Amino acid sequence: MLGKICVKPVITARADMTVAEAARLMRAKRVGALVVVNGQRPVGLLTDRDVAIGVVGRGKDPSAVQVREVMARKPTVIREDLGLLDAAALFGRTGVRRIPVVNKGGKMVGIIALDDVLMLLGREMGHVASGIARGLSRAAV
Repeated sequence: MLGKICVKPVITARADMTVAEAARLMRAKRVGALVVVNGQRPVGLLTDRDVAIGVVGRGKDPSAVQVREVMARKPTVIREDLGLLDAAALFGRTGVRRIPVVNKGGKMVGIIALDDVLMLLGREMGHVASGIARGLSRAAV
């Protein structure tokens, strides 16, 4: 269940924050993305790439640009009661690197990153491979 393995608490931003404020928050919290929320519901995602390319790279003043102007709207979300394979499939279909995890009511409970899912799936595959190897070695005796 993703609700048990997702990162909590999620570092969030408001759509009316300036990009400069959001960038300082990313730096202070050592994160590469902020989930933009309205109450407890995710309404957008702002990444360090959005800041670098969408604002600074275009010569805009981060203090004069609001998060809502550059965030990805309607972020892909996944329910907390789904599993790793569901998350892997969703990452594959959407091409995103981070997905907010929500409860059945749509309120955010955490976030999961593609890297985390791949690491956990790799660990699971290692356990499966070890089990198969033990079974084969017993069968050979």
